[in-house]
Amino acid sequence: MAIKLVAFDMDGTFLNDNNTYNHQRFSKIFQQLRAKNVRVVAASGSQYQRLQDQFSEFKEEMDFVSQNGAAVYSNNQPLLIRAMPQEAVTATLNVINQQFDATDIVEHLVVGVKSAYVDQSISQASYDLTYHYYNHLRRVTDLATITPQRLQDQVTSIGVTFGEHVDFDVMMNNLRQSLPSGLSSQTSGYNTELISESTVNKAAGLHELQDKYNIADDEIMTFGDNENDLGMLTLTPYGYAMDNAVASVKAQVDHFTDSNNDEGVLNILEQII
Repeated sequence: MAIKLVAFDMDGTFLNDNNTYNHQRFSKIFQQLRAKNVRVVAASGSQYQRLQDQFSEFKEEMDFVSQNGAAVYSNNQPLLIRAMPQEAVTATLNVINQQFDATDIVEHLVVGVKSAYVDQSISQASYDLTYHYYNHLRRVTDLATITPQRLQDQVTSIGVTFGEHVDFDVMMNNLRQSLPSGLSSQTSGYNTELISESTVNKAAGLHELQDKYNIADDEIMTFGDNENDLGMLTLTPYGYAMDNAVASVKAQVDHFTDSNNDEGVLNILEQII
């Protein structure tokens, strides 16, 4: 087995439940991986800016698949930006605001390349929760009618988080059936659906990096815990589900590691060094 690229999801996978990781241990592993010319990729549903902040010590030598693959960066430069057409943005916001009871939605946001956006009426508690995943976050007037032109940004995804009191499977299916043609959504955990172009997923994002670095599928090792990780977990023979992964993910992979709180990603990476 000659691994040339390792990619890991963040929340529920690389990060522990306190939203951090063992920097000292990762630093040692990272240096050893790079010495062997192994690419290290953070692949997340959240925005590029958050990933840059989380890996400030390592970002110059890392690659990033952000927003579930809608925005891929290498050498601090965009390698792929898959933006949603304006009409798709408008249609999706109409679905969210007109077909669902407002009491069933904790929050929704529009995510662009420059920033993520929430309505100015958002509560401070909801803003703080959203900021946890999107730390470049702006309040805007009347998010329900926002357009890329008004934002002066490319919209790459739209997120919807449903309340704990709802039947999430029902809400998820209703949302997916109502989306305009050419769009799809992926579950990112925490009752959250991320909507983007149908071609967007983490595996497609990794393919951009594979093409750049000439890396085959069986030269990749991946780690994840939720539905939006399945594409990259099944892309390679070396896809690892975390011990805390959802059952549907565990059922489709052959390799497993310890939970995110037990540094499962680092435990496996140490073994391949």
